[in-house]
Amino acid sequence: MFTNCPFKLINDHPVLMDNGQNILVDTGSPVSIHPSGSLVIGENVFSVQSSVPGVSNDYISEKVGCDIHALLGMDIINLMPTTFSLQDGVMFLDDDARYPNHFKSFPLCLLSGGLVAITINVNGQEANMIVDSGAPISYIRSDFLSGLESAGVMDDFSPFIGDFQTETFICEVDTMVGQGVYSQRFGIPPQVISMTLGLLNVDGVIGIELFKRNRIQFNNHIVFLPPQGI
Repeated sequence: MFTNCPFKLINDHPVLMDNGQNILVDTGSPVSIHPSGSLVIGENVFSVQSSVPGVSNDYISEKVGCDIHALLGMDIINLMPTTFSLQDGVMFLDDDARYPNHFKSFPLCLLSGGLVAITINVNGQEANMIVDSGAPISYIRSDFLSGLESAGVMDDFSPFIGDFQTETFICEVDTMVGQGVYSQRFGIPPQVISMTLGLLNVDGVIGIELFKRNRIQFNNHIVFLPPQGI
């Protein structure tokens, strides 16, 4: 059933607002969470996990900077075509959603737990990257950053591992959709995330910057990006 909901950035975290709820949209999470065990978006009702060990709504709310009532993850996003447009301030859940033929499409690599990865170029090297809307900073293996000067240390957090700091670097990125090369900040992932990336056989995480620059549609394990960005 077609559904559209207000969708905006709060402190670089994408938040969906529907039915009096603020829902953190996290494509880097394999699961959705709501304390009731049901997540209502528009007229859609989804059965979700009521809790995940170590994940606290109060902690997420503190870090995002507003009350967060639920988390929307890939278990729901993978169910139907889902379109994100920060420029238009809306997210669409739409069984019949289509993008024009001139939009660039990429097959997504489906990873364990329903996460998805896309191939881009970072500093002239091909990189297989988890698409993670919940990451305000993107992350990549340290060998992609060889020879670059540090752009400073930044604070970050993960709902699943807590607070951490990362040294950051400015990299050249090409998403190969006709936008050309642009500069973006990447961090070195902390050890626990590095281990997970290794297990998933990916090079890093591409975060909210991808969503800032493009309308994005996930559709049957294909991502559609407009050739001129948003």
